[in-house]
Amino acid sequence: MTKLRRLLDLMLGAVLALLLGAMVVVLAWQVISRYLLSAPSVSSEEILRMSVVWLSLLGAAYSCGKGTHMSITMLRDMVPVPAQRFLDLLVPLSFIIFALGVMIPGGLHAMQIAGGQTTAVIRLPMAWIYAALPTSGVLIACYSILNLIDLLRDNRDKPDMEEKLVAAGD
Repeated sequence: MTKLRRLLDLMLGAVLALLLGAMVVVLAWQVISRYLLSAPSVSSEEILRMSVVWLSLLGAAYSCGKGTHMSITMLRDMVPVPAQRFLDLLVPLSFIIFALGVMIPGGLHAMQIAGGQTTAVIRLPMAWIYAALPTSGVLIACYSILNLIDLLRDNRDKPDMEEKLVAAGD
């Protein structure tokens, strides 16, 4: 399980880093073409919009795998330890249900509906953009299953305060 998690982390982290780097390059080109060349790029805004969708949804899956997703722990902190364990198990279970019940089928349905449409400028099939939903859903489900197994085996490292602060942007 640890090897699978490391492989997922490595692959998804690399994709996210490449996507973010590409977005920086496209954004820089957009600024240069608009203000220095006085000939705004017509495709850069569309590329950035699609990239934000993919970056957000894949980033949510990565955050789920790291356990740094947003959580409200007030209720958890108020209950006894056995109930805390139950609530800890409820989080990955709810992620699995949401991913398998909403993200994957909803994303596939959106891809089917948008199958014949293309983007206005670069003529990319809209289904490629909507593919971020089921892709993220599959990754969230995989990570949540791994998290659930680790919780049941009592060997899941909870993110330390520094990881949570980095994830929160503080």
